[in-house]
Amino acid sequence: MSISTSNSLSRIFALLGPGIVWAATSIGVSHIVQATRAGTDFGFALVGFIVLAHVIKYPFFLFGPRYAAATGNSLLEGYKGIGNWALLLFLALTAITMFFVQSGVTIVTSALAMNLFGDVLSLSQWTAVILAIVAAVLLIGHYKLLNTMLKWMMLVLVVCTLIALLASIGKLGFGPAESAPQILLTSPVTIAFIVALIGWMPTAIEVSVWHSLWVLAKGEPKGEAAVSNASLDFNVGYATSFVLALVFMWMGALLLFGSGESFADSAAAFAGQLVGLYSQALGQWSWLLMAIVTFVALFSTTFAVADGFSQVWQRAVSVLAVKRSVTTAAGNIQSKAKYAYPVTLLVLSLGSWWIISAHTANIKGLLDFVTTVSFVSAPLYAWLNYKVMLSDEVQDKYRPQGAFKVYTLGCLLILTLLSLFYLYWKFGF
Repeated sequence: MSISTSNSLSRIFALLGPGIVWAATSIGVSHIVQATRAGTDFGFALVGFIVLAHVIKYPFFLFGPRYAAATGNSLLEGYKGIGNWALLLFLALTAITMFFVQSGVTIVTSALAMNLFGDVLSLSQWTAVILAIVAAVLLIGHYKLLNTMLKWMMLVLVVCTLIALLASIGKLGFGPAESAPQILLTSPVTIAFIVALIGWMPTAIEVSVWHSLWVLAKGEPKGEAAVSNASLDFNVGYATSFVLALVFMWMGALLLFGSGESFADSAAAFAGQLVGLYSQALGQWSWLLMAIVTFVALFSTTFAVADGFSQVWQRAVSVLAVKRSVTTAAGNIQSKAKYAYPVTLLVLSLGSWWIISAHTANIKGLLDFVTTVSFVSAPLYAWLNYKVMLSDEVQDKYRPQGAFKVYTLGCLLILTLLSLFYLYWKFGF
């Protein structure tokens, strides 16, 4: 490898940060759980929906880091610029969904911990331990520690998962050995699953707000260099998300599709089946390795989600407290905002623990609920992000223009039509 190539790779790795944290948020439930379920239950039939989800959500995720790098503000300030109603609506939806989202990722993490370490603790107790560790690490290290941790977690996950896929292909070929069963994509069960799959594939669009906050936490001065770096960082994370989504679907299709098996509803059994996919591909020797890898992957998602929601409320306190009156004391605002982060972590952890304790019987039902909510609300968040990028704060060169603007509007139209279709199909209006 030449010195210039080595330097380029070192530069790219150094630039990686918020995009990798974003990828950690994505490569969790949506990939390891939902994409694997897609392959297990439908083979390769849903690959087009995984591709579609990544294509139509791309510009709205990109706007998060680009807006932050271009203006030095988060999307929360951008929403307030549209109108107080936009900011308050986002915060209201966040308050309603955040406990279910945190519960969705934490229950899988807890189940994988139980599978890895045995039932020395109940699922509820594992949840308490994991949420306590997450809160402690975030309070001590904040973004810097989170960023460093997740880079290595993602690297281990990518390498091990690609090895597992290659081993599966070597043993079973490129597709399922059995003849593919007939799949009716228009059945109610299938439509419901497709909606859940797209809802969090690669993740919910509102995570773009978190991404804008992570860009600001990195501390890079706004401007052209920051926009370029933030875009590169995001594109690396997005490409990683896309490839791994296909890989997890492929693994599910190779190892379970056509076998008559399906993932269990209970959390403990679900985790055992998930890790079992890897040991089927690599051999029994790999069980411990892959149990650790899948646990680490979901653990990283739990960290990223907890930090994202806490960052939102910390920033929201600052944004809402700033009034037009010149008598506002900046020090008082910062003092209030400082306490918003630990308070949110505490409330979020307690609320998520309670939900998991009360709903451990049906993990798939909980995940499908939160992903469906994200699917229905996606057009709203997409439109808000688009409007923010057209605001006066953003220089013309950073706004969507030409073919990219047409592409963005086309994606917004598709998201809207998909959401309306689901609402009509589900409720008849």
